[in-house]
Amino acid sequence: MGTVYKVEQLGTNPPYYYAVKELLISPNTSEEERNSAVERFNKEIALLRSLKHPRIAALMLPFQDRGNYYFAMEFVPGRSLEKILEDSHGPLPEEQVVKWMMQVCEALTYIHSRTPPIILRDLKPGNIMITPDNEVQLIDFGIARRFDPNKRTNTENLGTISYASPEHLGSITTPGQRRSVQNPGRPVQTDARADIYSLGATMFHLLTNYEPDPIQTPAPGSILAKNPRLLAREVGGKRICPVEQVIIKAMQQDREQRFQSAEAMRNALLSCLPASVQAHAAVPTVQIPAMSPATTITVKAQPASTVTAAGPICPRCGFHNRPGAKFCKRDGYQLVQGAVPPPQARMSQPILARPVRQPLQARSSSILARPVGSGGSIQARPVAPSNGVAPASDPTVAYRAGLQALNNKNYAEAVNQLKLALSQGGTPYDILYNLGRAYRQYGLSVRDIDQKLSQENMKYAAEQFEAALQHSNTSFNAYFQLGMCYRDLSLLPQAGQSFKKALSLNPDDPAVYYQLGLTSLEQGSFRDAESYLREGLRLSPEHALMLVALGRLYGETKRTRESIEALRHAVQIDASSWEAWYQLGRAHMRAKEWKYAVSAFERARKTGAQNPNIYSALANCYLKLNRKAEARQMLDEALKRDRTNAEALRLLKQI
Repeated sequence: MGTVYKVEQLGTNPPYYYAVKELLISPNTSEEERNSAVERFNKEIALLRSLKHPRIAALMLPFQDRGNYYFAMEFVPGRSLEKILEDSHGPLPEEQVVKWMMQVCEALTYIHSRTPPIILRDLKPGNIMITPDNEVQLIDFGIARRFDPNKRTNTENLGTISYASPEHLGSITTPGQRRSVQNPGRPVQTDARADIYSLGATMFHLLTNYEPDPIQTPAPGSILAKNPRLLAREVGGKRICPVEQVIIKAMQQDREQRFQSAEAMRNALLSCLPASVQAHAAVPTVQIPAMSPATTITVKAQPASTVTAAGPICPRCGFHNRPGAKFCKRDGYQLVQGAVPPPQARMSQPILARPVRQPLQARSSSILARPVGSGGSIQARPVAPSNGVAPASDPTVAYRAGLQALNNKNYAEAVNQLKLALSQGGTPYDILYNLGRAYRQYGLSVRDIDQKLSQENMKYAAEQFEAALQHSNTSFNAYFQLGMCYRDLSLLPQAGQSFKKALSLNPDDPAVYYQLGLTSLEQGSFRDAESYLREGLRLSPEHALMLVALGRLYGETKRTRESIEALRHAVQIDASSWEAWYQLGRAHMRAKEWKYAVSAFERARKTGAQNPNIYSALANCYLKLNRKAEARQMLDEALKRDRTNAEALRLLKQI
């Protein structure tokens, strides 16, 4: 149907790549077949244009040249699972395959939940890419289709037969009966459960290195026989392989007996992982019992909040970043996948604090005018202990309960317990530092809901960090957190003073240079900002957030080409950062490169951002390209999200 090329955009350094798909039409093709092929190609373009998901390669630009049809897509580096399997010369590791397939389930859940649902129809190892970061990307939607409830069968029966469900053939027969001219089966069209079958067949191939038999459900024990290394358990005197049970369930001939959604299959796959990995995934275990091929696995629906992939937690500030983030969005600290909250927030013995339902009301404060390090220590008010807290004479118990509550994001209880520990004579620095963290985290958690309450809590957080520094004036963490509080309060000179003190204590921390660069940039001190950011990049050349800040700085100082280069580098390091793509789009706008700007803004949309500025910027670009209908649509999207968006309102008057 087509050929895909890897192409390089000329004049960029480092190189910038796209994948370009060309529709192949033989010169001997009839006019009817040609029109059908072009129609299918255009349908793929329209379908891809509607998809914005981190696990689906994004459409960049459709075009025609010399009578040929093309479209450019995001280039996905890495290898397909087909290539990985070929290079391995044997079955792939079970745990890794399960993790990859859970990621595929995330993409399937997304397309199956569209209105109307989108059915991939050609899910197989060759269409699943694994990036160098070990992330899954689906790359071929050539025969995908939108589900039509009014149809009795598929218009075209396409797909790769080894991975195709019975309904791919346009009809299904009664289990045990052979398909023949006399018994063609009952007409049926593919739905989301056809992709579930294909995913099971893909797993069969990856875990056995045998291509699955077409339209066949594997017999119990057959997969384990092909790969004895698969994890097995003794259940009722029988040896049961959980991952085999999932594959058998997915590949049932009767689609009513398969998993009824990709999310249900993802939950079942989770239970096939080791217990330690399940705990890290933070999703309840789904037990898969022994079963016959016709038995249904009952998978309880999980709340949306429990199945969303959790991103890394910053070990410095405790911020939960998006999945795949390499640097903390809040403080710029380098992240490690699977990191946990700061050591102070963990306990050897968990003590459950009583929940506090009232919002945390910070007392008013005016301490922020005085220099860092001045003033006396905080005199905390004694707070009555919560249920289950031990004697008032032991501050350690209240301190541990406060840390546990902080770790559980129960900030009101954390404050109560830490104040109690302070009143009982606990170690002042440790308590005050964590009390500051509790107030700051609460202030951040309500920033988008109640700005005034957020500011009050941030002020009180600054008080605690200042008080902590009275007991330990060489604490890098306290100075850094105090600087973050001042930045959140827009007290930039005080923030700069705190970060410089932190830098004197730890001159090799890139996150400090990042914060100093941002603080200087926000004050208009461009020369200082560039100096800090460049030094930070010397220490951490792959710091995407630092590159975004440098790109912004170059934009502010009208160094457009340097801005574009810095931001291109940023998106190559972190292609899922909508902020980086958005700033790159703005840089291309300054260069009047409207098509490149549109591509960058579309990538910003793809990563899931709902920022109205993306849509107003797209509208601006479409107007420059004289595409008024698309501009009007983007303005509607921008104003739907923010009715006061200045750029959108200005452009609306032009239209």
